[in-house]
Amino acid sequence: MTTRQQTVQPRLTLTLRGVPESVSVARHRVRELLGECHPAYEDVVLLVSEVVTNSVVHSGSGGGGAVTMTVELGAGVVLVEVSDAGSGASAPHVRNDPDAESGRGMFLVDLLAGRWGVDDGCHGGPRTLWFEVDF
Repeated sequence: MTTRQQTVQPRLTLTLRGVPESVSVARHRVRELLGECHPAYEDVVLLVSEVVTNSVVHSGSGGGGAVTMTVELGAGVVLVEVSDAGSGASAPHVRNDPDAESGRGMFLVDLLAGRWGVDDGCHGGPRTLWFEVDF
């Protein structure tokens, strides 16, 4: 009798504190998961940095709340999900202001990710920004 072996895709789930220092932790863990030779390495590390920074700076998770990041490697794609407490002020959106000193994170996500979106939590649940980088 032969049994089929199921392949489990590499996956990382990490809960971070909503503080600036967590951005470097997120980058480090993604670097470990992907390895420098991965074809999507640079794009995914950059976008993780931008999205986790947005969670720390612009969401209710800033100031020490929880930010959860999941990274999953699939066939030809890296999926990243970052969940936070959301913000009553606005949802993540693309700003294209070339003279601004900040605010380019979602512009980079839109530019480098094959697909991305935002899932708003129901009844005060977490907001999740996700993106996929193809390779």
